[in-house]
Amino acid sequence: MLHQATNDVLEPQHLALLTSKYWGASGVRLTVSFLDNPEVDLRTRILGHMNAWAAFANVQFTEIASGGQVRITRMVGDGYWSYLGTDIRSILPHEPTMNLDSFSMDTPDSEFTRVIRHETGHTLGFPHEHMRSQIVNQIDVEKAIAYFGRTQDWTREQVTRQVLTPLNNALIIKTKKADEESIMCYSLPAEIMKDNIAVLGGLDINASDGDFAARVYPPKILVSAL
Repeated sequence: MLHQATNDVLEPQHLALLTSKYWGASGVRLTVSFLDNPEVDLRTRILGHMNAWAAFANVQFTEIASGGQVRITRMVGDGYWSYLGTDIRSILPHEPTMNLDSFSMDTPDSEFTRVIRHETGHTLGFPHEHMRSQIVNQIDVEKAIAYFGRTQDWTREQVTRQVLTPLNNALIIKTKKADEESIMCYSLPAEIMKDNIAVLGGLDINASDGDFAARVYPPKILVSAL
């Protein structure tokens, strides 16, 4: 999920990059701190999954004791969310920029992979893939509102914002076609789709995600070769 920093924060869409939230082609080097002081093993595990993006792109997250640019908390009941890209700069220094609701060392590793890599993608400036118009146009609006109201306790406004509002293509850097198996794509059940075909969603950073991340944040070896 995305959190809004200011009124000009755009709503989510495709595995794309919002140009207004882009860190720049020189790459991403961000410090990370934990507001609720979890155990060392958990901090290390979370940071490792954040840095999974570094296998593809010029990205690095480094832990510091306090005052990190990325500030993580695990507020129970507040869900999983992150502010988008450079929006984290506008968040007050004592407030979180990412929430990992109830994460602990007992959380399955599949959830570390799915959730933390997804939320870190938002920190890199990637909005939701399932918000691309190719996918949104296939959703039955009323069925989606009923489904997410029932399963997520979301209001109509939340469903509209998180699932039903595509981005303006003029405001994003994107690949040609939406990737329904991107780590940035929600799973959408067949029951809310007009064609009754489910959108599988992503469980990990896939090849398309990695290629796109490398395109917008080129690895150093590629930058030096230009």
